[in-house]
Amino acid sequence: MIELKKSERQSSSVIDRNILGHFIESGFGRQVSGMWSELLFNRAFRKVTPYSFYTWEWLGFEADMYNEKMSSWHSGYEEHDWETVGSVELAETHGSNTFKGKQSLRITNPGGEGGIRQGGLHIEADRAYTFRIFGAVQGSIRTAGLDGFEGHEYDAQTNAVTIRFRDAQGNSIIENTLHFGPLQDEHVIPLRFLKTEVVSVEIVFSFEGAILLSWTSLMPDDNMKGWRKDVVELMREVKVPVVRFPGGCFVSFYDWVSSVGPRELREPMESHYWGGLEENDVGLDELMDLAELVGFEAQICFNMMSSTPYKARQIVEYLNAPADVGMGRMRMLNGYTEPRKVKLFEMDNEPWRKWSPVQYAKECVSFGEEMRLADPDVELMMACYGYPDEAIRPMLDAAGGTVNYIIQRRGDPAFVMKMLDILEQYRKDTGNHVRMVNTEWLAGYSCRSPFVSDPSVPTDYNWGRERITNDYKRCHGFFQIRWFYAVNGAERILNYMSCGGEFTLANFNNCCNTWGQNIINASKDSAWLSCAGMMFAFFGRHFIDGATSTAYETGVDGLLVQSLEKDDLKRIFLVNNTSEEFEVAVEGTYSGEALRAPDQLSTVTENDNPVQMLELNGENSIIMKPFSIAVIW
Repeated sequence: MIELKKSERQSSSVIDRNILGHFIESGFGRQVSGMWSELLFNRAFRKVTPYSFYTWEWLGFEADMYNEKMSSWHSGYEEHDWETVGSVELAETHGSNTFKGKQSLRITNPGGEGGIRQGGLHIEADRAYTFRIFGAVQGSIRTAGLDGFEGHEYDAQTNAVTIRFRDAQGNSIIENTLHFGPLQDEHVIPLRFLKTEVVSVEIVFSFEGAILLSWTSLMPDDNMKGWRKDVVELMREVKVPVVRFPGGCFVSFYDWVSSVGPRELREPMESHYWGGLEENDVGLDELMDLAELVGFEAQICFNMMSSTPYKARQIVEYLNAPADVGMGRMRMLNGYTEPRKVKLFEMDNEPWRKWSPVQYAKECVSFGEEMRLADPDVELMMACYGYPDEAIRPMLDAAGGTVNYIIQRRGDPAFVMKMLDILEQYRKDTGNHVRMVNTEWLAGYSCRSPFVSDPSVPTDYNWGRERITNDYKRCHGFFQIRWFYAVNGAERILNYMSCGGEFTLANFNNCCNTWGQNIINASKDSAWLSCAGMMFAFFGRHFIDGATSTAYETGVDGLLVQSLEKDDLKRIFLVNNTSEEFEVAVEGTYSGEALRAPDQLSTVTENDNPVQMLELNGENSIIMKPFSIAVIW
């Protein structure tokens, strides 16, 4: 029997629920699109930038292997772009009849029925949808004489454009005729389908001439401020406490102003680092809507590398200033009168790409001083990962009076304790209280399971080492979707608890999709918690707000025990990240819950959930099965 012994290093500071935080990155991994209710891909008719080398390097294989053979694949990764119908020609317009950004799509038809089509639309029977399109016939609107006053012409003639939905067999199931005039305008079609199936939509016309399309949309009416209802419900189940947004690598080229205001006017964005298309339907306001729906705190990662301190001040004003002050008025005009009161701001991502350690720290001071002119209460996070350990103290000396947190991405206990010791010495020397966070973590690195059932499956990612292998078993999604990855994550959460309240926040990477690197999978038909998601929901249910933590030594590598205590409440968390069974001594009688799976390679899919939730009752000891997670009280 394992006898528990309190660890010598204890902390009396309160453990923050934000150690259970998450990360939504725009422009990467079909995250935002999987959470958003829009059914159409490329709804603004843009040329889609191919995925970059870095995406294929992350996945570990080349583009032609990106398909349903991936173990983490589901329909949420499908991207069905627009195809031509008939003999039409497509061209981009610039500066004329443009409403979403700077261009529209011109479709020129020499005669006969022609236009564009998009397939892969998953619809449900008797669910209400709304189709919208903003378009016009290319015709004469006005010509002016040399003096600017003569020669007015206006052609009010309209032409018929057909919106047709077809089933998988090509049969027309819904057809509507719209009348486009020479000025672009919005047309709205309410829809209900008789069958649950995968359909296509066509935008076609038969007259000789051209139409101009600015944007289109197809969304279910039961969306929650644009977000998928099923995804919102899962985020509530997980009790997500904080979300980092919008990057990641995406943020270093991000102009936040382009992400606010009416969605039908926003220019789609290129994801410069990862490639692909960011529709730009989800910006700061949509994130804050989601925060209100779910109940999490927003953590805004903002652009420093291609921006300025003044623009950083403006983003704080937009979010936090009163409606009659600076950019607060812009927020009010966009429909949000009350300040958002965002506290957490992360100072770019991977700044080592541009600056030396002290250079970056000095930039943090410049940005931070400007931002606090908009709101003196914002809390700033300085990224120290990617820089050598010996650079941390010089960075603190340069910026410690401005920043509230340092960010590190390693989470193993020895490293975290080393960083906390540096921060404690800095506090003693200067009086400045700076704490530690991890804004992007994977359940890998030094936290990995002993592997027995299939030694060919990796237990840690190999990005940047073996790079592209074109071996599906080396793909990150293969191990990230498995039960042992969830147990790895549970071990890391107990590690974070053991560090005490000076380690205050962590964002799991990621929230949705990203090829199995997630807590939520969102296909085009449904959404479900991954193995890691079930683990996070387990901790979310049993976490005690305002509690202190006690770590216990077990004498077994991979068997961890940690308690949370507040007043008369106590929860003891146990994680067995080994292939052996252990009996652990506890005091008196108890009740509780456990999560385990029949095999460490088990995974939760759209149609199958092998992870078991077990009720616990016992006295004096608890049996910890291999690769299991438990809590007792």
